[in-house]
Amino acid sequence: MRWFRNPSFYALGAVVAAAALVGMPKIASFSQGAEQRDQHLQQLEVELQRLNNLQEKLQISLLGDQRLLAEHGERLQQQATRLEEQRVHAASLTPQAQRARLRHDILGPVFQVSGEDAVGSAVLVHHGKDDKGSYYLALSCYHVLRDIVATDDTLDSHTVPFDSIFDPMEGDSYTLSGYMLAENIAADLALLRIDTDLDLGPIANLAPRERKQKVQAFTPIYTVGCPLGTNAQATHGEITRNDWEVDQQPYWMVSSPAYFGNSGGGVFLEESHELVGIFSKIYTHGNYRPQVITHMGLAVPLDTIHDWLEEIGYEHILTPTLIEPALQVEEASAR
Repeated sequence: MRWFRNPSFYALGAVVAAAALVGMPKIASFSQGAEQRDQHLQQLEVELQRLNNLQEKLQISLLGDQRLLAEHGERLQQQATRLEEQRVHAASLTPQAQRARLRHDILGPVFQVSGEDAVGSAVLVHHGKDDKGSYYLALSCYHVLRDIVATDDTLDSHTVPFDSIFDPMEGDSYTLSGYMLAENIAADLALLRIDTDLDLGPIANLAPRERKQKVQAFTPIYTVGCPLGTNAQATHGEITRNDWEVDQQPYWMVSSPAYFGNSGGGVFLEESHELVGIFSKIYTHGNYRPQVITHMGLAVPLDTIHDWLEEIGYEHILTPTLIEPALQVEEASAR
């Protein structure tokens, strides 16, 4: 009881009470800060988990890209090996055998497409099977199919059939129905499909994109098409310019003689017989009675074909009155 009678006791109690009152806000502030730090740590943990998930997705994507690059490199190696084998084999062939190989490689894949008001050419580039059965894919020019399937605006041009005429040098000719799968109006390209169980003959060997580097002025080529609705025939020439433009679209100019009906046909390298372009247009001179300049044709180049097929998901097969007469570009289809 002496403590309660001692004035010092009450003084000490006052000091302790005052200290407690002063420290309470600091304790509350410390507690609040701890809660904020906990929330911040939780946010960091969530962000870390998100980054881990993103890293896993990137790793999966990287593995997929590496696999695709490896597959692409393997295909290129296979193509290079096949090309070298073809060169060695061609060097050992007799002239007669070489001509037979030309007929097979560059005449065989080209056929005629026609309708009531137009005729042109196309090139077989793929043979496959799906849930609809056996089918072939072919490349041609958009303006050829546009003119052939031209109907009223109520019909979808992709559902309008057209005649695909196959007339081999040996055997009977026959006509099948084809359809336009896709088109590139600016590039003047079209992809066609023909459903059939028949053997339509050889498929063109579409050159890899890298072959463009070897296509320069004076590169020997064959242009193969069906001028004026005839059977497929080839003319020999060269790439005269590989940097031509018409309406801001790239083209290759070729000197191999061509005429109306050649549109949609193939341009093949003489050396390897690979398909490197699709013949599209031809120059004419004069206004009143235009004269066709047969050695000034334009072909859709190889890289444009590759770009478009990749864009539409078909990379696996791995379009004014003048006062004085002037040169004009005409679509090389017959109408």
